Amino acid sequence: MTATTFDPQAGYVVTASTAFISFNDQTFATFYQPILGPIAFSFFYALKARLLPNPTIANRTLQSDLLAQVNAGGQQVLEALHRLEAVGLVQTYFQHDDIGDVYVYDLQPTLTPEKFLADNLLSILLLEEIGEEAFDRLIKQSRRYKLASPNTSLTNVSHNFFEEFHINSQSITETPQAILTARKQSPVEKQPQLTVGMTDDFDWPSLIHLLANQPIISADLENNRELILLEHQLYGIDEPTMKTLVLRSIDLQNNHFNPKKFKQIVASTYNIVYSSTTKVAEKKTPTINEDDKLTSKDRKLLETAKDYSPVEFLQVLKGQTGGYVTSGERHILTGLVAQEKLTQDAINILTWYVISDRGNSTLTANFVDAIANNWIQHGVISGEQAIVQLKTFNKRSQEKNKEAKMSKKNKWRKTIKEQMPEWSKKDTSELMKKASSQEIAKLRERIANRNKK
Repeated sequence: MTATTFDPQAGYVVTASTAFISFNDQTFATFYQPILGPIAFSFFYALKARLLPNPTIANRTLQSDLLAQVNAGGQQVLEALHRLEAVGLVQTYFQHDDIGDVYVYDLQPTLTPEKFLADNLLSILLLEEIGEEAFDRLIKQSRRYKLASPNTSLTNVSHNFFEEFHINSQSITETPQAILTARKQSPVEKQPQLTVGMTDDFDWPSLIHLLANQPIISADLENNRELILLEHQLYGIDEPTMKTLVLRSIDLQNNHFNPKKFKQIVASTYNIVYSSTTKVAEKKTPTINEDDKLTSKDRKLLETAKDYSPVEFLQVLKGQTGGYVTSGERHILTGLVAQEKLTQDAINILTWYVISDRGNSTLTANFVDAIANNWIQHGVISGEQAIVQLKTFNKRSQEKNKEAKMSKKNKWRKTIKEQMPEWSKKDTSELMKKASSQEIAKLRERIANRNKK
């Protein structure tokens, strides 16, 4: 279940991974806080403060306590929770029982600085958020206890385990029952993976061929394949352009590919603010046979969505209003690309809907996640399906609004019933009949008596 609102009346319990003992406050503050933001930062510590020994579902507390502690609105806290989940610091579980809804927030440890830098998604986000100068300073700080100039003649002479310790050989081949029982009670937990496999529409062999005669260590390319494919998916970089970017990322002293330098070069190259005269639909749109439900305008939008990478498409939309792509928006798009749930053109249609159709100034994680989850649950994965889904949604919304207006109008419309006078009930012929001389005399007598009074 994906929550679209933060329910203050729902219960919650805070637990922690067995690896949470390695959580490092300094790493959290220096590496994670810049990409999380202040509300997510304080929300995590609010959860951490509510850790109890041996927690059970019965230990639940109302989530309204968390709102009061963080001093933020429900939507802000929900977005903060989503960010913590996205970077792997919180795993959220849900169930509905006899008491009501309850969420379990399982806290995860921070990565070490080196593992954080090795993670493509996290390191790219951090670089874009704090800039190259602060990024370099942070790296130097995390490596301050390592040898500044490691001596290549050093040999590792450390003793291995069996040189110092001796264990009964039978215990090695037949694991003792006490250990087996302990493992069953608490199986080894896996750290949540942020980076997943990329949909590979990139011609990797072509890139290798283009770099065949260049001064680069070939093994470095394979070791950094995931990073290169991620940047391709995010920015729509083709093979010849990728070759140029990779060559600019080589350390000239040793011909090794430098992942950190590569991220910096890509970030600076594609940090473009388009002019307000740029139009998304200006690219040529060849005739395509799409679903009959799509109009010519829909087909033009769809073709444009297929031509642009997610970040480039958002940059063009923002350029039309003089805006720019924020690091938070890059984070949202990176997450959508990495999940591989929606195609590139579907992601772009979602972006168009939020920015152009709805008129929002920025992409927000909770709103984008709500739409993306709804689409995926209804089998919407392509750009064509996304447009049809939006048209269906808009039609239903208009019908509901019309029904609501009619219902409201009828609610206040009252039928007023008044009793008709007796003369109105008489036949027309009777009303038009002339009065007799006796009736006229009686009428004159009544008028004369009234005048005397």
